[in-house]
Amino acid sequence: MPDRYFDPEGLARLGNMEFVARQVVEGFLTGRHRSPYHGFSVEYLDHRPYVPGDELRDLDWKILARSDKYFIKLFEDETNLRAHILLDCSRSMAFTSNRLSKLEYGSYLAAALTHLMLRQNDAVGLVLFDQEVRSYLPSLARPAQFRRVIEVLEASQPRGETDVGRILHEIAERIRRRGLVILISDLLDDPERIANGLQHFRHDHHEVVVFHVMDDAELNFPFDRMTRFKDMEGTHVVVANPRTVREQYLARLKGFTEELQAVCFERKISYALANTTQPYDLLLAEYLEKRVRMG
Repeated sequence: MPDRYFDPEGLARLGNMEFVARQVVEGFLTGRHRSPYHGFSVEYLDHRPYVPGDELRDLDWKILARSDKYFIKLFEDETNLRAHILLDCSRSMAFTSNRLSKLEYGSYLAAALTHLMLRQNDAVGLVLFDQEVRSYLPSLARPAQFRRVIEVLEASQPRGETDVGRILHEIAERIRRRGLVILISDLLDDPERIANGLQHFRHDHHEVVVFHVMDDAELNFPFDRMTRFKDMEGTHVVVANPRTVREQYLARLKGFTEELQAVCFERKISYALANTTQPYDLLLAEYLEKRVRMG
């Protein structure tokens, strides 16, 4: 289906919310988080309204003469921040017990976040990965970037095992300027390796957000009859009576998610558990409201 991740209704329901970094990344806070880089020998991008404290030399005098309104010229290196969305497309992300697989859900999240951040003149890039980096779209703040992100998401296919920890280190080495890193994954990997990878970003002073995407069946284990369970990222198959393993499974899952939450809390990383039965726009709206409350 063409443009399946372009969802005007879902984007409209997000309203005028902005995805604002709580940290000052490259630059200082002016309205949101404007960069100190100026537009010499860089590409002209767009305009934004003048706010007190802006340099008068950045005024667009032609617009002022025509409309008597004050606008500031924006250049590519004057975007608010550089965001990097990392989307897990390993085989386990194909799992679904309802309308959307984890990968589809994560793709909608990635598209919505891209839309929000481009709208506030942030630069956004996209990385698809499993045990390797499959696609790498550098961060740009151009309006056409949304179309490029959608095209990459449309072409994504779940495959391969995952190696979240190693991939995080690899991407951290590629990103030179401090910014915002958003990880969207089911995090089915060794929590210690994930923790080390996330710490790499924090060591480099990035702000990090983790959306832990899980299917409702994974979270609640609703099975009640003899079931054949297959490892989504391997060949291991077990036939079991769910009633005999449900309690143990849920206890281990609880321990796993609590360990990941602790990993994020200790590193001042924002963590959100996403159940694929919850509409992605509702999840994102609730998350953004929480960010605003936390300041």
